[in-house]
Amino acid sequence: MTPFAGLALEGLSAGAAVGLAVAGAVALTGLYLLRPRRQRVVVAFAPLWAPGAGERRSERWARKLRRWLSLALQLAIFGLLLLAAADPRPAGADRAGRTVVVLVDRSASMSATDEPGTRLAVARTMARALVAGLGPADRALVASFAADVTVGSGFETDAGRLGRAVDRVTESEEPGDLGRALAFAASMLRGQPHPQIVLVSDGGFSDDARAQVRWTDRGASSTPSLAGIDVRFAPVGRRARNVAILAFGARRLPGDPTSAEASATVRNFGDAPAIVTLEIATADDGARLVDRAKLTLAAGETRRHVLPAVAAGARLEARLVESDDLALDDRAYAAAPGLERRRVLRVGAPNLYLDGALLSLGEAITVSGARADVAETSRARWDAYDAVIFDGVAPTPAPTRGHFLYLAPRGPGSPFAVRGTVKDPVIADVRKGHPLLRQLELADVNIAEAARLALEPGDAAVASAFGAPLIVARERPGLRVAALAFDVRRSDLPMRTAFPLLVANAIGWLAGDDAREVMPGIVGATARVPAPRGATHVDVRDPSGARARWPVVGDVVEIPIRRAGFYRVGTVTVAANVGDAVESETTPVQTLVLAGRTLTPPDPPTRHRRRPLANWALVAAAALLLIEWATTHRRWTV
Repeated sequence: MTPFAGLALEGLSAGAAVGLAVAGAVALTGLYLLRPRRQRVVVAFAPLWAPGAGERRSERWARKLRRWLSLALQLAIFGLLLLAAADPRPAGADRAGRTVVVLVDRSASMSATDEPGTRLAVARTMARALVAGLGPADRALVASFAADVTVGSGFETDAGRLGRAVDRVTESEEPGDLGRALAFAASMLRGQPHPQIVLVSDGGFSDDARAQVRWTDRGASSTPSLAGIDVRFAPVGRRARNVAILAFGARRLPGDPTSAEASATVRNFGDAPAIVTLEIATADDGARLVDRAKLTLAAGETRRHVLPAVAAGARLEARLVESDDLALDDRAYAAAPGLERRRVLRVGAPNLYLDGALLSLGEAITVSGARADVAETSRARWDAYDAVIFDGVAPTPAPTRGHFLYLAPRGPGSPFAVRGTVKDPVIADVRKGHPLLRQLELADVNIAEAARLALEPGDAAVASAFGAPLIVARERPGLRVAALAFDVRRSDLPMRTAFPLLVANAIGWLAGDDAREVMPGIVGATARVPAPRGATHVDVRDPSGARARWPVVGDVVEIPIRRAGFYRVGTVTVAANVGDAVESETTPVQTLVLAGRTLTPPDPPTRHRRRPLANWALVAAAALLLIEWATTHRRWTV
């Protein structure tokens, strides 16, 4: 759109229009200035010479005038065609008309089929009617939104262009971000005459989203201000009939790293009971059904279904067999964490309790052993192990790089200075959420004696007895250390299932499993996937099979999740799901309330619209062509 002389040229640019005007005028004028050459004819009859003697002066002036009139008609026709090609529109808003932003919701819930076609199809029909019914002085902009806002047009008066922008709005699997959409519309309308927002949606927004709006300029700047803006709501949707898989995930069993358990959470969002069939199958080549369950759900009921044993590394797909109004949340995906064999070096005297805990981890680890008296000879190889366990041993000097688990460290080689002992300590304080304590309960463990360890800045007391650290963790660049301040043989911890879990958690944390753990992806969000060491780019394949190379930022790859399914990020599989209860709640909203204000419906369409100047130019050019044709055939202008 090129501004020129107070107008905005929607077609040709101002430079192209001026250039064509000059070139066309010169060409037409040059053609009319060329005089036709008369042919000399010698005749033998005198009366025939009289007409050749010349025209009278009045006749010559009339003929010249007709030629210039013909040139004027041709120039006028050319100018009108050029004007139509440039398509000029008023550059500024007509102060008497409205400036409208039409926001079309294309979030996941708009794919519901309770309307003819889908809710979005009906929303497009409503939006087309809105832009076709704008007043003669109105301008409108078409935009759509889900997690992000997509602009379909600029501010236009041409209903045809606005309608084509509406037709380009397509479905999305992302949740709708109402705040972002309203903030965008408010920014586009700032300073415009008679601003108005028309929201075409099913109203599927959370209570927080509907409350995070300001109707004045006062208040937090993080919420959109709609001060002075007339906001209207055009509702779509007819009923609520949807059963959704809200969550589906898999985790490796701490006690058996070769196995994983999966669970699916299903909810009936309808207002009537529903009977559904949940199937869980492998999503790899040669897919096979691994579980099938019939669920009877009351209106609004949520049910969790657990699949107790699946192979680590499996890709799973859950689906609801029966169809409902929203198909997007009838499928969900999960990737069971794969099994990585860890190399462990055990240094110390024989310890049946520790050996039994390591043996329980099966194929997850490969254990090598070394006696305490030869521990120093293996120092050069410590970096090659995912975890080195010192059982009652503390080589001097303490290592500064690597991954180490100390059981009852003593002597000058202990990474934690010993400041006495604690008799019969009771675990009273635990650091919940630390990877060492995952799935553990240590509250009633009996311990005969423990060393009082001194911590340095940055160290963490993961479990302690009234200020005396019993399980500690230290993390430095290139170094991870975990330590138990007591000899497990002088406690009842080895008699509990917590001990092999604690050993497994410690080996996983030392090996950096917590840093490499990938959370399931959520459509509309960004997945952060750990990148291989030293990598600058990682190959990514999305659920459609499209491939791309993504840069590594820091030590992770940030992948925007646009659709549900499996993403392959390097060697890591990320399972992405819709998983948004707000989108699955398909109950349509007929009256939308934003921050306490009820939105009114849009105005009815206006019957008469202002036609673009280009249309009138084409009509005028056609009329002049008819005049030119008539005058030429009657020889008035030749």
